[in-house]
Amino acid sequence: MSMYPIRLICSVLLVLLGTTGSAHAYIDGGSAHLLIQGLVAAAVGLIYYLRNPKEIWLAIKRRFKRDRS
Repeated sequence: MSMYPIRLICSVLLVLLGTTGSAHAYIDGGSAHLLIQGLVAAAVGLIYYLRNPKEIWLAIKRRFKRDRS
């Protein structure tokens, strides 16, 4: 089997990566709202999850505790 197709594909990819143009992109106003909504949701989820950290720590310890009997 010839290595020619692989070399051709690599050459084309290198040319495409080497000749990139400017993107002319912008951030929409709704994007910032979506970011803020995600941060608020993560904070509320963290508070809900950690509402009783001692109970969570004991559950983790129980899971990894060896049975010594």
